[in-house]
Amino acid sequence: MKKTLYIVGIIVIASFLQSCGGDRHHSKKHDESHSTSTNTEKALDDLVLNDGQKWKMDDHTRSIFVKMSGSFLNIDHVSLEGDGLKKAGTDLQADIKLLVQGCTMTGPAHDQLHIYLTGYMPAVAALTEKGSIEDAQKVKHYLEKYTEYFE
Repeated sequence: MKKTLYIVGIIVIASFLQSCGGDRHHSKKHDESHSTSTNTEKALDDLVLNDGQKWKMDDHTRSIFVKMSGSFLNIDHVSLEGDGLKKAGTDLQADIKLLVQGCTMTGPAHDQLHIYLTGYMPAVAALTEKGSIEDAQKVKHYLEKYTEYFE
């Protein structure tokens, strides 16, 4: 099961990298974060602020994250355990797909978003597959952390 999640995570991240923005000249550190980060907490550890300030996201990215946060953080995860959480994960994956399809960001803010997504996307994939409270808590943690680093 872990191998399946790992493979799904790699495919999703590769998809994101393929379709994202026109700027293909990412920093070496950024590229390495995609290939080596399999621990969801490592992605959060690698995030940095923009000289003490939150990174500015484009309108598309901001609106998708507002939607994901609003729909996921405002539900009772315990009452949804199992199939309900799997459905919530599926809904988040659809939002991630929209995020990827509309990505036009470039530069350091884009690089930080990619670092964040290397942990968030596998957490959502795990929620979709297992529907566990633990996975819901990881996704919730990521959505809450998003607002600490991005605006």
